[in-house]
Amino acid sequence: MDDAELDSFDLIEGLVIRVVFAPVQEHGFQAPIESFNGRWLAKVWTRFQHESLAALQTQSARYLAASRRRAAARIDAAPTRRPFPQEWQLDLQAPPQGQLIFLRRTSDQATVHLLGRTFAVAAHWPHRLVRCVVDLDTGVFCCYALRRGDPADQPLLREVPYALPQRAFKE
Repeated sequence: MDDAELDSFDLIEGLVIRVVFAPVQEHGFQAPIESFNGRWLAKVWTRFQHESLAALQTQSARYLAASRRRAAARIDAAPTRRPFPQEWQLDLQAPPQGQLIFLRRTSDQATVHLLGRTFAVAAHWPHRLVRCVVDLDTGVFCCYALRRGDPADQPLLREVPYALPQRAFKE
């Protein structure tokens, strides 16, 4: 496949990108990121005295280069990413579409807080993980149970209507 074919928008039409918003405190989902952040803090932030922002950036760049060298084999074995379509234009005034997916842990009252609201999930599901799906196209908010024993089994716990507030995005 040549570069002209890769640049074609038709090549990635229908491609679905799912961004999952995971809470920072949830190390099960954030473990790789939190691990890297901890190593960076130990190897760059606390190990050296930085006289300026430029000095910190230089030390951080050295650490990142060394980290990438150590991970080179794993990075090279990963599948290549498709190029982003050059013709695509961001329209900040277009209404959002698709689904927003959040991973959350319910409170002791079996509620989750997201998008500026608190949602009751299920009285029998306190302090447990849930997958929250906000479907912007259908206007529905759903919470599904997450289970370590059987990750494929995710029963619906709650479904409520949800409408994203209609406001113009200020550029």
